[in-house]
Amino acid sequence: MSSHTHEAQHLLLLGMTGSGKTTAGIKFMLNAEDVACRFVFDWNERLVPRLPIRPCYTEADCEAALPSRWVILHPRKMFPGVMLDRKVGREALRWFAQWVRAVSKRGPGRKLFACAELWNFCTEDSIPPELAMLADDGRQDQVSFIFDTQHPQKLNASITGAATEIIAFKLIAPDALRECARLGLDAKAIKELSPGSFIAYNRISGATLRSDNWEWA
Repeated sequence: MSSHTHEAQHLLLLGMTGSGKTTAGIKFMLNAEDVACRFVFDWNERLVPRLPIRPCYTEADCEAALPSRWVILHPRKMFPGVMLDRKVGREALRWFAQWVRAVSKRGPGRKLFACAELWNFCTEDSIPPELAMLADDGRQDQVSFIFDTQHPQKLNASITGAATEIIAFKLIAPDALRECARLGLDAKAIKELSPGSFIAYNRISGATLRSDNWEWA
């Protein structure tokens, strides 16, 4: 489903806890080809236990990790309380987005920027300006986003509106399903999915793919 050549490829992964969305996001990043670097704002520290990659705690760590093509930030040392205080989390995301934007301008190549449950750091009316600037420069700097959530209805409209591809795993919350329908997905089919199954919708081509047994290889 990600074979189109649209300049900005922004992936939105939806699904309840245990549905498969996190695993899908990890494997998508692992399998992505011709990627200059993967930048992950792992504010709740849920990805590194599943990846054999050393996390970064400081700006120096982030710089040192660039040659590996993986920069996974655990912001708790730079921003104590990031997991508990939404304001602190927003400041951490602002710093990381600004740093990624600056780094992305250093050279060519596709870059991936990933964050889980981004709604924690946004409101219905706004997103951090540094993230907006990173998105605005996305085409020229070749930055693509990967956002995953179990609460699509809480995402800022500028985020959902920018998604070029949506992959939905099982959801059952009425508000989440209504948002899926608003985004052009079959809410009833999503509710009936079994764990690990998904429906993918390419918003550029209009193509839809459903899989009940396919795994991210």
